[in-house]
Amino acid sequence: MWRYLVVLAGVLAFALIGPDLARTFLVSPQVSEAVVAGEERAESQRKPAGGIRTLVLDASSNGHYLTTVWINGRAVDAVIDTGATTIALPEKIAAASGVIPRASDYTARTQTANGIVRAAPVDLREVRLGSIRLKNVRAMVLPDGALGVTLIGMTALSRLSTIDIRDGRMRLVQ
Repeated sequence: MWRYLVVLAGVLAFALIGPDLARTFLVSPQVSEAVVAGEERAESQRKPAGGIRTLVLDASSNGHYLTTVWINGRAVDAVIDTGATTIALPEKIAAASGVIPRASDYTARTQTANGIVRAAPVDLREVRLGSIRLKNVRAMVLPDGALGVTLIGMTALSRLSTIDIRDGRMRLVQ
């Protein structure tokens, strides 16, 4: 009888965490080791207490703050970029997150490392950074090739109560 209960508990546990594991590992197979290591450190350092939601990230070896964020329920590798005005998404990632602008929506011009490109202003239903939840966040979709990685900029970060960066560690508090 105990064997059946243990098996049942295992099946239930897998049913609860299996979809998240599948999204994490199957949706984005090219996740870099630095992002995975950063997420593991960040998971252990979240301190939600009394409604305060916190995410702590260590800088990668190149000084960037890498993490996996959830955009409209989809895991996306991203860089937290306090110098970016908005969340910037490559078209392919936006489409996988359910955001598909029409060609006529590319009305904005934005400066990237690759020069000035057209972008489509959009609203994201939800952006999650660890335990931090943001609803209806303004973003820009850029043509594929204009941006190598998703950037989480100030349209999201300005909604936080604290952004603290020191000694190679970034602390975000909602």
